Amino acid sequence: MRYKVLLWDLDGTLWDLHTNTGLALQQLFDKYRTTHFALADWKHFKLAYAKYNDRVWALYREGKIAKEDLRTRRFRDLFEEVKANYTEAFVEQFADEFLEIAPKLPHTLPGAKEMLSYAEEKGYKQVILTNGFMEVQGFKMEAAGIRDFFSDIIYSEEAGVRKPHKGIFDMALARAGCTAEEALMIGDDWDADILGARGAGIDQVFLTTTEEVLVEAQGGKEIRHNYHATYTIHQLEELKNII
Repeated sequence: MRYKVLLWDLDGTLWDLHTNTGLALQQLFDKYRTTHFALADWKHFKLAYAKYNDRVWALYREGKIAKEDLRTRRFRDLFEEVKANYTEAFVEQFADEFLEIAPKLPHTLPGAKEMLSYAEEKGYKQVILTNGFMEVQGFKMEAAGIRDFFSDIIYSEEAGVRKPHKGIFDMALARAGCTAEEALMIGDDWDADILGARGAGIDQVFLTTTEEVLVEAQGGKEIRHNYHATYTIHQLEELKNII
C-alpha cells in the first residue's frame, strides 16, 4: 500500500466537535437562560459560538493569543453578540463549566469507529496529531472509546509549535518512523491540517464537515481555497476509497 501511517486530527474529524459542543452549550444555555440569556435565541447562540471559536483558534495557531485567552475570549465575544447579561466572573465560570462538560461527551462523527477499525485491520499505524489541550483531549478519546486505535498522540503543547507549523508534522513522522511520502493526514481544518500537511510534504484528506458548519455560521458565505487538497471527502466512509 502507498501509505503506512495515518495522521488523524481529533476535534471535528473523529470526535464530533459540532455535536458535543452543541450539547454542552445547550445544557449551559438552558441553565442560565433566564438569568443571563433572556434576550438570546438558541440557534443564534450556537452559530455565533462556532464563528467566534473558529476565530480564536486561528489566533491561537498563529501565536497571537495565549491558551488562557482562547478559553475565555470565545465566550466573551459570543456574549457580546447575543446581548447576554454577563460579568467577567461569569465568563470565567461559563468557560470552566463548558470544559468540564464538553470533553466528556462521547459522540464521534458517523463512521469514525468503523474507519479506525478498518484502517487497523489493513495494517496502518494510526497517530493523533492535535492542537487541542493535553488536559482535555484524553477525556475526549476515552469518552468516545477510540484511544486504543492510536500508537501515539502528538500534542502541539509537547511539540512546542502548533499545526500548521512544519515542526509538529516532523515530530509526528519521526515518532511514527516513516517518511512524509508514507504518511497521510486526515483533518477538517483547512489551515491547520491541510495547509500544514502540505507544507510538510504530506498528502492530505480534507473532511469538509466543519467547514460546512462555518459556512452556515457566516451566513452562507463560501470559504475559498487557492488550491486543492490531495483528496476531499464529505464523509469518513469515503476514506476507504483512498486507503
